[in-house]
Amino acid sequence: MIYDVKQIIKCQKIIRGYLIRNHILIPSSYYQTKKWRKNRKWYKQGKQNECEIYQKNLIEKIIKMKCNKTNDRINMETNEMKENKKPLIKKDGFEWSENFDGMIIKNNITYYFNLKFVCDKGGAQTRTLREVYQFVKCQTKIKDKKIFFINILDGDVCYQNMDKFRYLINKTKCCNIFIDDLKNFQKFWNKLKCSKI
Repeated sequence: MIYDVKQIIKCQKIIRGYLIRNHILIPSSYYQTKKWRKNRKWYKQGKQNECEIYQKNLIEKIIKMKCNKTNDRINMETNEMKENKKPLIKKDGFEWSENFDGMIIKNNITYYFNLKFVCDKGGAQTRTLREVYQFVKCQTKIKDKKIFFINILDGDVCYQNMDKFRYLINKTKCCNIFIDDLKNFQKFWNKLKCSKI
């Protein structure tokens, strides 16, 4: 049997191009240790919001659209959701959640993004994840079918504690919340895309 090597190479390039356009190689949060993060070109000592920028850039490649900034927050007492730029200048400031890290509107559904990147065990990391847990708990109380929450939790400490977040989602039976790392978000979004979001 004789093979046309040029045709094989051409075919491989087409397939590789398709895969690159439709699937970004993202490591599991299991591998995203403090050492791994320090060795990334985009990392600058953790002082310049670079983890969030890294996550947002990959999200925009996955969703193929700009993820807009937002000051929308959830009032933890009333379950009201609205824009609130500076909640801490008001007396009820501590009743408002943090703002979402991004937002898109697609097919009449508003997708809110919450981004975290937690590596290396310690007290500060545990406090961060407890705060994230409370934020997700607030999201479970929003029953609007036109709102979907996407929580991207990267880093090995997030991976080790993902069972607590899955417990919360299962307990509340919420179907308008995604919570996992970027690698699994890509799979989730591609499935949504196939079902015509």
